Amino acid sequence: MKPTIAFPPAKPELKLQSHSATLPTPEERRRLEEDIEALRQRETNLREYEAHLRSWQDKLESSHGQPASAQYIAPVVPGRAASGAPFEGDPALHAAWDKVIRARELLEAEQAHLRDDRLNLKEANAVLKRREDALALREARLTQREEEFNTMLEASIAEQAKPSTLARFTQAPFMMAKSVFSSSKPKDE
Repeated sequence: MKPTIAFPPAKPELKLQSHSATLPTPEERRRLEEDIEALRQRETNLREYEAHLRSWQDKLESSHGQPASAQYIAPVVPGRAASGAPFEGDPALHAAWDKVIRARELLEAEQAHLRDDRLNLKEANAVLKRREDALALREARLTQREEEFNTMLEASIAEQAKPSTLARFTQAPFMMAKSVFSSSKPKDE
């Protein structure tokens, strides 16, 4: 018997409330009116502030006789004298400031050179490290080859030290005769 599998319906049933039929409650209506009034007050304040700034800008432009530029204009504070150029009338201060600027330029140039030297040194160290690793690998290979060669050499020498079967077979009678005759030497008494 096959089990039955229940799948959910293809389209979910949505129950939406219609907003067109319901009117806001008196409390919601009161809050909305308060929010609208607060927004109107903000708009009025912003317009007044904009008019004040425009009049201030016109006043500044008319007093300087120049058109407004993109430079920073310090606010005018009542009761405080406007400051002039910082080096006006003091050549020693101007010369000292020029020295500070020149020293800063030299410092920045030296920092750039130092940064370049550090990068070059880092690259040289990386190259040196790679060469060192390659040399260590070559040395390990050479040591392994020497060991293999020594092992083969020792095996070859051991093989050559053993006489071949044919050599032993042909030399056997002579060796026996030598052993017999060498043991029968007359002793001097």
